[in-house]
Amino acid sequence: MPARVDRDRSLGALLGLGVGDALGAPYEGLPAAEARKLAGGAITEMTAARGRRAGQATDDTEMAICLSRAVIASGGYDPQLAASEYLAWFETGPEGVGRTVAGVLERVRAGTPAYEAAREQHEESGGQSAGNGALMRTTPIAIAFAGNDRGLREATLDDAAVTHYDPLAGKAALLHNQVVSWCLTRGPGAPAEELRDPTWLDERLEDVAISAFGGLRERAEERAATEGAFALAALQVGLTAFFSAESFEEGVVWAVNLGGDCDTNAAVAGAMLGARFGASAIPARWLDALERRADLEVLHGHLAKLA
Repeated sequence: MPARVDRDRSLGALLGLGVGDALGAPYEGLPAAEARKLAGGAITEMTAARGRRAGQATDDTEMAICLSRAVIASGGYDPQLAASEYLAWFETGPEGVGRTVAGVLERVRAGTPAYEAAREQHEESGGQSAGNGALMRTTPIAIAFAGNDRGLREATLDDAAVTHYDPLAGKAALLHNQVVSWCLTRGPGAPAEELRDPTWLDERLEDVAISAFGGLRERAEERAATEGAFALAALQVGLTAFFSAESFEEGVVWAVNLGGDCDTNAAVAGAMLGARFGASAIPARWLDALERRADLEVLHGHLAKLA
């Protein structure tokens, strides 16, 4: 019998991604001190700065929307359809697209198949393709495949490989989606049950899980400051917020104020925290300012039907 999906938590995951992204968007790439200086203190509100509107999405949310549409259209996961959605969005000329994703989609636009393009980009970069671009967009898969462990794994890893050749990018996205899926089908205590003994994970993910489960925020803060757009850094921040925050707001505010790739770090944290606390726990002032709120809510309805 299919697992029952908590609709408040699944909506919370998708809206949480968008909220975290929009909250950090004006401060993307800035060291923590510079971001706080620009914000006039701790970042707690959606504001307009550096050419961005208050509540405006970045590529994190936009690619999650592309992925949502592809999943809904196929009734599952089709890498070619997902790549087509990503390319159509890329051809609109969005700002701030990550180097790995941009390099792959440029090749796809020139006619190279996506998986081959990802390999070429990986080789050109000297083997540096474990960025957070697959992780940041992957939440729609967690919703559509919630409770379907095999489907969740296959779809997550296949989608990551469309743009990120390094398997580590897919493994980070998979652990994120597993945490979200566990929350949606078994409740917010399930990730602690699964990760109390994380020795079944890749040892690099095991290290992330152990420190995050222990609430070691210092480790996440260090990675956010020094590892930029690395998939494990964003996962470290997201998991640490999930296990240590006392509310959705407290966790996302902590994540976004770490600086660096703060929009993605907060988006990943927001998705996990939304799955833990539910959409009803997201502050109304943030939801009211979120430009993509209506789109995310409509897409969520279709994704949840697939679960």
